[in-house]
Amino acid sequence: MNREQIAKIAGEAGAKAALEAWDKKWQEQKKKQNTTRLWNTRMLLKHYTSLKEYCENAVYSRSAVDSSEKPVEILESLGECTKEEYIESIKSSTIRTITIMTHVEKMLKVYKLYCETSDKAEDERRYRVLHANYFDKLKIADICDAENIDRSTYYRDNRESSEMLSALIFGADGLSAMRQR
Repeated sequence: MNREQIAKIAGEAGAKAALEAWDKKWQEQKKKQNTTRLWNTRMLLKHYTSLKEYCENAVYSRSAVDSSEKPVEILESLGECTKEEYIESIKSSTIRTITIMTHVEKMLKVYKLYCETSDKAEDERRYRVLHANYFDKLKIADICDAENIDRSTYYRDNRESSEMLSALIFGADGLSAMRQR
């Protein structure tokens, strides 16, 4: 084997290794992003009532919302601000919260409609479980009793409904999380 052949083999091996490393890093980044989106969705649901109350009592009205800033962009930027940006973030917090909550409310309605018109009984149950958990704030045991399900079904329904709602809230980007399952 001559030097050219060795160089060619080494170059191909190096390129393949680099592509595999890049692909692995990209997959890890997408997984982390999807996990963050799901976590953000669950936090929005967990604090939905207080955030909605905040919006209703805010100094700014819904008409003051800057329509050029997209809810998904706002959600994606949460937690990425520097100290200098933090003060500006506080100033725009009310408008951003109203924008996010308006979007979340619409997606909750879409999800409810999806579940109500689904041919699958579990879709309707999943919405009821989601609602009982996050909005009615019922205990797990009470939800399980009301739905006549065991805890594993409760957790599966909660996970499935959160993932579906996350896909709706984050749009096409959120769907990639569902496709990876």
